Amino acid sequence: MADEKKGGDIAVQGSSVGDIEPGQVEVAEQENYGWNRGLSPRAVIMLSLGGGIGTGLWVGTGTALSAAGPAGCAIAYTLVALAIYIEFMSIGEMTCYKPVHGGYIRQTMEYVDQAAAFAMGMNFWFSWVMIIPAEVIACISVLKYWEAPRAFPMAAYISIFLVIAAIPNLFPVRFYGHVEIFMSILKVLAIVSCMCFMFIMASGGLAATHGPLVFHYWKSPAAFNNGLKGICKALLQAAFSCTSAGWVAMTAGEMRDPRRTVKRSIKPLFYRSFTFFVVNIWLIGMCIPYDDPDLSNSGTLASPFILAVRDGGSPIFAHILNGLVFVTVLSCGVTSYYVCSRAMTHMSDLGIIHSFFGRKDEAGRPWVALIVSGILGGGLTYLNLNSTAKQVYSWFSSLVGVASFCNWILIYLSHIRFRRGLKAQGIDYKTLPFYTMIAPYAQYFGIVLVICFLAAQLYFAIFPFSGKPSAENFFSTYITVPLFIIDYFAYKWYFGTKIVPLKEMDFTPAEYFDKIDRDEAEAELANPSPKLTILDRIWDLRKSIIG
Repeated sequence: MADEKKGGDIAVQGSSVGDIEPGQVEVAEQENYGWNRGLSPRAVIMLSLGGGIGTGLWVGTGTALSAAGPAGCAIAYTLVALAIYIEFMSIGEMTCYKPVHGGYIRQTMEYVDQAAAFAMGMNFWFSWVMIIPAEVIACISVLKYWEAPRAFPMAAYISIFLVIAAIPNLFPVRFYGHVEIFMSILKVLAIVSCMCFMFIMASGGLAATHGPLVFHYWKSPAAFNNGLKGICKALLQAAFSCTSAGWVAMTAGEMRDPRRTVKRSIKPLFYRSFTFFVVNIWLIGMCIPYDDPDLSNSGTLASPFILAVRDGGSPIFAHILNGLVFVTVLSCGVTSYYVCSRAMTHMSDLGIIHSFFGRKDEAGRPWVALIVSGILGGGLTYLNLNSTAKQVYSWFSSLVGVASFCNWILIYLSHIRFRRGLKAQGIDYKTLPFYTMIAPYAQYFGIVLVICFLAAQLYFAIFPFSGKPSAENFFSTYITVPLFIIDYFAYKWYFGTKIVPLKEMDFTPAEYFDKIDRDEAEAELANPSPKLTILDRIWDLRKSIIG
């Protein structure tokens, strides 16, 4: 499990990077590439809580349930949750030590190889570009729950939602943070309400169920559907749902008080993911049969949460929930613009791609990356005009899921080499402000686990549900893997990059944050904070949420 070193311990142990040359602290302090540290700790914590509640959860879980059945779906989401936990611990340790601009793209560049950072960065950027159309399509599907808007032109809906999702990103990052705090509160309220409703429903607390459901639908129709292929499809949906799990690392360069904020954010991420995804999957499997005909629809009724509310005999709550789902999915569209523009700009700032893509204005807005990402993501969204919403959503969610697997492997590898670099330079990992006791064995296990995921997806790409191999199915499911490999070797061949030697890894920027920790520890020793009662902690939590 993870462990944390308190400020007082750091003050005694001194720097975690050894002797520092004069001026290096100032370099670390000023190394922001024109970004504005405008994201408050409150905004980041709320983003970490609500960031993963989007289309993948509201709609993707229904696709997974229909494909794999309740047991197959539970297995897939539990395995992905395990991989995500290892990712959280890896990202948390590296980012908390050096909470600087670049996220895990920079970590891959500094601890593995610049070619690997290019492959990851392009993969990560394009994944979030593809999430833009997935979210917009989901917004349109949500509106179809109400009959009136169905006659409105599809192209008009797409254009309106693309503009709405882009607008918050045109303001300074502080405004974006405030918008996402409000959205995250709505997301958490919506998903917690659904969980309570489904728990009562599964327990037999609603008259419409005529008694407890529990595992009734595991027996009739069945616990599994489509065998191994169904689990493969559910793995893709689970990965798509958890894509936003580690993007908090990408915001490190725009956080105020980043080291403390990362420590406070990274631990709840796992519990959030486990609660919002794994627990919900079990509840959904108890409340909805996988052969429900509405799960195959391309509209809102494909959401198992809406189906559960409907079957529970609460039509008014279904309309309220549908409105909340619409707002939360639209919020994820806003986040998609933010993350993909930052990913492109990070690569430019780090010298991985051309400096043109990293241009910013005085407020730190990466306007070039926003325009490029918005045009590409918006253009892909209009594919929905010629295909069904379900088909287009399946394309993008599958590609994003496989792309996530590739990035997870590099995150695990970066952490393994990060630990080896610390050891080679005589730095004890226990002096880090946040570290995990399960490394590096968990990271090796994670690599093997995700390789198994990729092998399963290759099998599913070649042999889909229809049983007949097709080029369309292969490329719409697995094309990101060969592109990832091509990106790596082409960049490595052209620029002649090499694996970063362990003793050449640069850990000196961490001294700036070590100094802050020491100053805070000394201030705490001089003026100890009073012990807080339970009521005080509840009040502080309230203030952290609503200000």
